[in-house]
Amino acid sequence: MLADLALLYCAMFWGLSFPTMKILVNIYPTCWLLFLRFGTAALMVYVFFRGRIHESIRKCLKGGMIIGALLFAAIGSQTVGLQYIGGGRSAFISAIYVLIVPLMVWAFRKVFPGWITLFAACLCVVGMYFLTGDDMTGPMNIGDILTIICAVTFAVQILAINHYTYDCDPITLSFIEFVTLAVLSFITSLIFETRNEILSMNGIYELAFTTVFCTFGCYMIQICAQKYAKPSHAAIIMSLESVFGLFSSIIFLGETLTMRASIGCAMIFASVLIAELEPFMHFKTNRG
Repeated sequence: MLADLALLYCAMFWGLSFPTMKILVNIYPTCWLLFLRFGTAALMVYVFFRGRIHESIRKCLKGGMIIGALLFAAIGSQTVGLQYIGGGRSAFISAIYVLIVPLMVWAFRKVFPGWITLFAACLCVVGMYFLTGDDMTGPMNIGDILTIICAVTFAVQILAINHYTYDCDPITLSFIEFVTLAVLSFITSLIFETRNEILSMNGIYELAFTTVFCTFGCYMIQICAQKYAKPSHAAIIMSLESVFGLFSSIIFLGETLTMRASIGCAMIFASVLIAELEPFMHFKTNRG
């Protein structure tokens, strides 16, 4: 329960970061922004936990690099895909990772996630369809393919976190994840981005909020929490990011809440509730 609540905290702050990210992407090139976020977060982790990191860095190096590379690939494919499809369509396709995770657990670990979990995952995906607007029509293009790659990569990253936290220190994994993503972002920015605004003071407060709470705090908490949470439940809970993102956009950016989006929010909340109540449902079934 504590692990699930921690993941809920992550989803809330990732959702709250939507308005600040909309400001930041108009100031910084994407990869420079990722370098700033994750490079600063890595420095913060090292300052607070350097003794712990030194003790376990060799053991956690492979896992942390894999997790960081997967996250970079997911963010990168989603960002490039957005150049070809609408934001709502991208959000919906990306959210399919909620359904991919339990299917991957079933396929590769031979562990059936349970009909209740599968139903909750399907309900969450349908909720995302309602939540993300009306730009779902049109033929498949390169943007759709890249966003599907993003969804699959997110799913694999969730499973990788679950795998490597079994015998690795989650704090050290987070540090290596941040360093890996920062290095990959820096290299990519040198190759593909021409505007160097890394020293810009514009948006400094938004950058600080996103770095401290949504990167240093949330991604580290995600790894720590997933040590104790089921991967399928983690995916469903983290999908609430989109719901919190909608509400933060309404509050801070003046966006409106449509009936369609309200139905989508209700479905996603219901899917999380069903996933959380699954153990009690099994208990009642067994006793019956």
